[in-house]
Amino acid sequence: MTLKIRFNAQIVIPIFVNMKKLLYLIIPIALIGCDDGDLIVEDLDFDGAAVQACDIPVDEVISDYLFYIVDDSDNETTSLAINTTNPIITESGTYGPFSLTTNNFEYRKLNGSAGTTYYCNDVPPSSPTTVQIFTGEAGSVTIESIIIEDDNDGIDALDEGIDLNDLSLSLDTDGDGIPNYKDMDDDGDNVFTEDELNSTDSSIVVDTDGDGIPNYLDNDDDGDGILTIQEDLNGDLVPANDIIGSVANYLNDQATTTASPAITEYRPHRYTNTATLNITIEDLTAVSNSREIIIASYNFGTYVRTIIISETPTF
Repeated sequence: MTLKIRFNAQIVIPIFVNMKKLLYLIIPIALIGCDDGDLIVEDLDFDGAAVQACDIPVDEVISDYLFYIVDDSDNETTSLAINTTNPIITESGTYGPFSLTTNNFEYRKLNGSAGTTYYCNDVPPSSPTTVQIFTGEAGSVTIESIIIEDDNDGIDALDEGIDLNDLSLSLDTDGDGIPNYKDMDDDGDNVFTEDELNSTDSSIVVDTDGDGIPNYLDNDDDGDGILTIQEDLNGDLVPANDIIGSVANYLNDQATTTASPAITEYRPHRYTNTATLNITIEDLTAVSNSREIIIASYNFGTYVRTIIISETPTF
């Protein structure tokens, strides 16, 4: 990345007065390296180093974020602290601009490797020490958030009825409040979708009762008039291990015994939530004593977080 670093300096010019007295005229000047008065250098390049973050709870709404990059090969770090109540980690969208007059950007050159514990500590580490620090004085931060949730059940989200324009309108076959694209059990029968697909080729539709509805969307897989969820005779919420003969009851239309007491619970669901945050800073100005870094558009980097979310639908 090309930066502009401006150095402020002074020049001392001796002046003779009456050949006896020597005065010194101190004139502030700028040391220049290009015709626009700026010295061009290569720096602040963290290509290949991952953007990390401190303390982002899974189930809590927070307002303070600290993103950082550590490059131990060059003994340098950079960090960006953002304070916002915008849902940057939970909802897709473009957020900002956040001003660096109220948020904080830092670039640090260290005398050694920062390692993995330099940030996110209540007490700052005593080493390595900072050789030089540039602090953001002006600029605006924009964060583009892309949130992808998926149940990883072997069926593409588009085929599970996701509405990319309005996720709240996505298909929810069993009406349990979890749309199919992140519902491990699309038909709400307590047999997970991935277990209702062909074990060797998920493109082959399994439709046990031949009613035109694939098993993973059919809450009565064998068409015997008893819902699959109610063919769980031992009540452990796993219909697949209730077997009379050689086939699980829910796939055997001759097995017509209903669970007693009736099943009134769903199995817990899990799905992945991946948040990708592309962070850029426009018109960045960072200062360190007499030095000033100016970057018209600085790509801070991309932060990626993948978590597993557990949720049990209400019956």
